[in-house]
Amino acid sequence: MTENRQHGADDLAAALDFSVPDEVSTTSDLDALDVVAPGSAHDDQQEPVFTVANPDGSVTVTAHPNGGVKQIELSPKVTAMTEAVLAEEILVLADLAAQDAKAAQYAYMLDEMRRRGHDDAATRDFLTRDLELPTPQQVRAERAHVFATRYAGGHG
Repeated sequence: MTENRQHGADDLAAALDFSVPDEVSTTSDLDALDVVAPGSAHDDQQEPVFTVANPDGSVTVTAHPNGGVKQIELSPKVTAMTEAVLAEEILVLADLAAQDAKAAQYAYMLDEMRRRGHDDAATRDFLTRDLELPTPQQVRAERAHVFATRYAGGHG
């Protein structure tokens, strides 16, 4: 019985040992999932992305086709911005990139529906009203408006 208690105490002490082992493994059990991970070498096609940069190139935001942010690139110029200004800049550009992605969805769906012989007016109404997808023209107009009002004084 004392042997069981001693063995149990050793297990408890080992469980509470947070020191770094002498030999550190650089692999993880999760590495086995890399074979099925999105973006693995098995992907034959690259996912389209939608990128918007401010005029001075200090902030660039890239969105996935679903509108979610894929990547944000910052140049050294951002060090001159306050955190609040940088955050606002990222949000504005992320919104424009997301709108580009949604407009691409609109264009793709409209094209597919046309190929299947569906009425263009009804399809456009469905895409804009029900799915809330902007047209490419609406997105271009919005971007032009944002750039004209936001960057008119050379801010960027």
